[in-house]
Amino acid sequence: MNMKVGLIQEQSLKLTMTKELQQAITLLQYSTVDLVSYLQEVTLENPLIDFIDKSSTTVFYHNKGNHTEEKENWIENVSKKGTSLHEYLRSQLCGLHFSPIERNAIEILIDAVDRNGYMKEDLSSLSIQFHVPEEVLEKQLHVLQTLDPVGVGARDLQECLLLQLQHRNDEMTSLAYNVVKEFFHPFAQKAWKEIVKETGLTLHQVQAIHDYIQCLNPRPGIQFEEEAPTYIVPDLIIEEKQGQWMVYYNDEFLPQIRMNASYEPLMGTGSDTEIKSYVVNKMQQCKWLVKSLEQRKDTLLRVMKEIIRRQPDFFVLKNHVLKPLTLKDIADELNIHESTVSRAVKDKYVQTPFGLYELKYFFTNRVASSDSDDTSAANVKKVIQQLVDNENKKKPLSDQKIADVLKKDYQMTVSRRTVAKYRDQLNIPSSSLRKRYD
Repeated sequence: MNMKVGLIQEQSLKLTMTKELQQAITLLQYSTVDLVSYLQEVTLENPLIDFIDKSSTTVFYHNKGNHTEEKENWIENVSKKGTSLHEYLRSQLCGLHFSPIERNAIEILIDAVDRNGYMKEDLSSLSIQFHVPEEVLEKQLHVLQTLDPVGVGARDLQECLLLQLQHRNDEMTSLAYNVVKEFFHPFAQKAWKEIVKETGLTLHQVQAIHDYIQCLNPRPGIQFEEEAPTYIVPDLIIEEKQGQWMVYYNDEFLPQIRMNASYEPLMGTGSDTEIKSYVVNKMQQCKWLVKSLEQRKDTLLRVMKEIIRRQPDFFVLKNHVLKPLTLKDIADELNIHESTVSRAVKDKYVQTPFGLYELKYFFTNRVASSDSDDTSAANVKKVIQQLVDNENKKKPLSDQKIADVLKKDYQMTVSRRTVAKYRDQLNIPSSSLRKRYD
């Protein structure tokens, strides 16, 4: 084998991302709230940047397309932390008498309760971990289960429902308790004929028990949810004026960024090259930041305007029907990369006269149609929801029947499996679980 050592010269093409490009990409993918946090961090590192925060902002609450709007100081939007589930449970222990080992056991159990109010930890594992006899934990678990909210400390859904039924006393309680205790799985799976055969109840009675159980709370601890409410600040606002749709960049919440002019004299005076180099570097960083923010604004406006142009039924006809639209469609039209569009719509919201929408909402896949234009998956889901809402609950539509109706009445060619997938995404139960017997 001929082995040689030497220098070889080659030509190759490389794509190198400059700091300016990296910063522009970073800013584009941030939501407004994240962008403000990022700008605050940058200004701490760069004394040449003046960060002028605005005293008030418009806060939007995202709620199924509807919204409310109000002017207020942002600091007042910090959530007021209420009593946690664990704190609430401990507050009810006052007045109860425990031995030291019992007190320790119930404290362990309270800490083990999850956010929904369930005891998911195995008592034998807790016994080994904390060196507390399992029978003591079992006894204190029963004490825990007598506390409010009713159903707390249950080890599964069945026990949670039974605990709540024990606190009720009406004509339906005893029937419901027996069915949940003895026939929980067939009851939940709506295999009700088995229950009828074993108990002598009628289907109408089992249906009534089902409706009665719906009044119970399957997640008793969720009312003590400690997460702060999510405030959404839209990046864009669109309005209709004289038949034309106007797109505005919402910079009300964004701070004003400008260069601190007091450092400019350091550029021309003094002989300290290190100071001069530092100031030049920070000035360049400030210029890049301002330019990147302008690029972010321009990209978002262009993308939103193209979305409006591509979705005339939704905006112009106002029928909330979406046409098939992909990121590539927008990218090709605006002559930008598809990844740029993806970053532009990520975690971004637009305030419309119809409510607050995430930009991703306007992008939907194509579904074959008998018409000249393909329809969108969003429209198919909308029709499926309408069909289920209006169906005869005693004879609910099967997935195949829905597929047949879509093809015959709406010219939408969708397979049964696709209907099942969309139905799951809409959180619609199967036809057997939707069936009613009254």
